[in-house]
Amino acid sequence: MGAAFPGWGASTVAMMANWGTIMFVVFVFPMSWATQRYSLRAGVVASAALIFVGTSLRCFTRTVPTFTILCHVCAVLVGVASTFVLSAPPLVASHWFPPQERTTALALMFGASQLSGVGSYLEPLLVRLPTPHASILDIQEDVMLVLYIGAGVSGALLVAVIIYFPSKPPTPPSFTSATARLEFFTSFSALAKNGRWLVLVVTYGVVVGPSIAWGSVLNYSLLPLGLHQDEAMWVAQTAMIVSSISPVVSGRFTDLFHGHVRTSLVLLLLATTFCYFWFLLLTYGVIPLTKWQVYASVVGGTAFNYATIPLFYEMGVDLAYPAPEILVSGAITAADNLISIFFFLVFFIPNVGYQWMTYTLVFSTSVSILPLLLIRFRYTRSTIDAQQV
Repeated sequence: MGAAFPGWGASTVAMMANWGTIMFVVFVFPMSWATQRYSLRAGVVASAALIFVGTSLRCFTRTVPTFTILCHVCAVLVGVASTFVLSAPPLVASHWFPPQERTTALALMFGASQLSGVGSYLEPLLVRLPTPHASILDIQEDVMLVLYIGAGVSGALLVAVIIYFPSKPPTPPSFTSATARLEFFTSFSALAKNGRWLVLVVTYGVVVGPSIAWGSVLNYSLLPLGLHQDEAMWVAQTAMIVSSISPVVSGRFTDLFHGHVRTSLVLLLLATTFCYFWFLLLTYGVIPLTKWQVYASVVGGTAFNYATIPLFYEMGVDLAYPAPEILVSGAITAADNLISIFFFLVFFIPNVGYQWMTYTLVFSTSVSILPLLLIRFRYTRSTIDAQQV
C-alpha cells in the first residue's frame, strides 16, 4: 500500500485493523442492548447494511488524502458492524440448535468467520508489487479492484439477509433456549459480581487477543526470516484455512464427549504455547531455519489457538446463565478486542521492531493455563436441558 498511496506505512495498516477493535469496545454493549430489545433479525440487517456502506465508500476515489480518510471512515463503520457479527454466534446457536449440537454450531460460525479472512490474503494475486513494469497507477488500479470486489460481495449479502433471515425457529430446540433471560441491566450487575466468569473473560482476552491481532500483521514477523509478500501470503492462507477447521473439530468433540471443556482448553493451550515457542526459536536462530518449520509452527499455533474459541464461549455462557447470550458473548469478545488494541498500539512506538510479537504470543498462552485450572465450572444449561428431556 505504501508504494501506491503515500503515507501508508506499518502504523497506518495497523490502525486500519485497530479501528475495528476500538469500535467493538465502544459499541458492543449498546449493540447487545439493541439486539435484545429489537430482535436477532434487526441486528443482522443493521450490521449487513453497515458493512455494505463501510466497504463501498472507499471505492469512490483513489486520490490521497481523501482515499486514506475514507478508508479510516470505512474501517470505523465495519468495526461498528463487527460488534454484532462477532457477538451473535452464541445467540444463534442457543436459539436454533439443540444442546448436543450447540457447540458444533457455534464452532462452525467461528470457523466460517475465520475462513472468510482467506480472501484478504489473496490480495498479492491481484495487487502487483512495484516493478519497472508496474507503475503507481497500475498498483492503485489493482487495489481498487480488490475494494470493488469487497463492496460487491457485501451488497449481495445485504440483499440476502433482507430477503430472508428469520429471528427465531418455529419451535424452540431446547428448554433453556425458550427460557426468559435476565433483563439487560440486571445481567450487567450479575456479571460484574460473577468472579469465575470474570476470570474466564480475562483469560480468553489474553489468549485470543494477541493471536488474532498477529494474524493481521503476520508478514512483519515473517519478513526477517526471508519470507516476503508472496510466501507470507501462503503461510497466512494455510493458517487461515486450518484454523477455520480446528474450531469445528474441537466444538464437535465437545458435543460428542460432554463434560471435558476445561481439559480440552488446557491441552489446546499447551499445544499453542509449544508452537509459538517453536516459532520464537526459529526467529532467533536457536534451531536451523527451514520453511516447513515456519509453516508448521505458525499454522499449528494459530489453529490450536482458534480451536479454543468456541470452548471459551460455551464455558462463558454456561457460567453466566441466565444472562442473555448476546451480552455475555459481546463482553467476551470485547476482552480480546481490548487486548488487540494494546497490541496494535505498540506499532506506534518508534523503532520497536517486530520481535516483541512472538514473545507476547508465547507469554499470553502459557500464563493463561493456571487460571483455567482454578475455575470451578458447572454445566448449567446442559444440566437443565437434560433434566427436561
